[in-house]
This record gives sequence, structure tokens and C-alpha cells, in this order.
Amino acid sequence: MKVINPTMQIQFNKKSIFLCGTMPHDGQPNWRNQVIDALGRLGYDGVVYNPDYSNIPQSKRLDYGDQILWEINAMKSSAIVCFWIDREFPNYPGLTTNVEFGYWVRSSKVLYGRPHNDEKCFYLDYVYRLEQNREPVETVEDLINELTKMIKGEQV
Repeated sequence: MKVINPTMQIQFNKKSIFLCGTMPHDGQPNWRNQVIDALGRLGYDGVVYNPDYSNIPQSKRLDYGDQILWEINAMKSSAIVCFWIDREFPNYPGLTTNVEFGYWVRSSKVLYGRPHNDEKCFYLDYVYRLEQNREPVETVEDLINELTKMIKGEQV
């Protein structure tokens, strides 16, 4: 598995996943790291795009516009766009994630989850059910399980 962050070039690969969603709240485990660790245990040999820049030194981070372009291009090149939306108002509203979700929800490559009864996700839930005919998952573990099924081709 190759994990690519915003300081790295996008690699076009049929086996690729973009981890899209809110940043972890203060003191919470990093959901992206949980997914990456699980994929490693599964022996996943594709590409994972991780837009999280929290561990990248400030001097190496992309400017805002370049970060946006990197994310858009990485999502376009990904076979799966995996959303985990864990909101906490007012500090972690996930507003950028709303736009990304709306952009991709009609594609067959979206997987979506959020904690049970997460704040202000009813609309996203409704649209996901309408467009994907699927229920959002409610735990990171369930997200990983569904992602595993998608990778193995058990689910489109």
C-alpha cells in the first residue's frame, strides 16, 4: 500500500481510495489512520490518498488553492471516495466536506458514514439513500468493513 499526502504527486491507479471527511476532534483517534492501519492489515496493495496535513510541517504544506486542487485531482483519480463525517459544532462543522459529498454522491464510487445521530447529517443521509440506495454506516469499524467489501468487489 502506498499512502499519498498533499506533498506528494498523484499516482493514477485503478486501486485507489481517497479518505474524505472531517478532521478528528481534539483528543479523538484519527479515523484516517484507523482506516489506513486496517487496510495495511488486510494486505491492500493500492493507493490511499490522505489529505490530512496535520503531520506535515508548516513549511512543506501546500497553499490553500493548491491543497484544493490536489484534493480534487486525487478524488477524480480514485476508485473509491470514502467519507467519514463526524461533526461537532461550532469547531468541526465539516462545511468543505458537504461540498465534496454533494459533488461525488451521484457517482458509484462513494462510501459514506457518520456517527449515529451526528449533528446536521439528515440531508446527507437522505441524499445518500436516494442516490446510492444504501444506508450510511455509523462507526469507523463499519466504514472499514464496507470499504473492504468494495475493494473485494462484493459491493459496487
